[in-house]
Amino acid sequence: MSNRTAMVDDSRHWHDGDGLHIDVRGLPCPDPMVTLLRLIDSGTVKGPLLAHISQEPLLLYPELETRGWTYQLIAESDADGVVLQITRAAP
Repeated sequence: MSNRTAMVDDSRHWHDGDGLHIDVRGLPCPDPMVTLLRLIDSGTVKGPLLAHISQEPLLLYPELETRGWTYQLIAESDADGVVLQITRAAP
């Protein structure tokens, strides 16, 4: 997270060269999933969304698929959680 370039909304959102990042680690369940779904449902995410999450969000995957989004687990760390790249599926 040391490569933050421009903050968006609050300290949990930032833009970097690889897309919009959101950090939902430490939020109580179901807030991480609800926060991510509200963000993608808002229509404001134009490119990749990189979600920093405390653990792999297995219950989120079917919700993303239903909404036409794809996902890829791109980083895993026991101490810091996981990073999930979420992108809108091609039409």
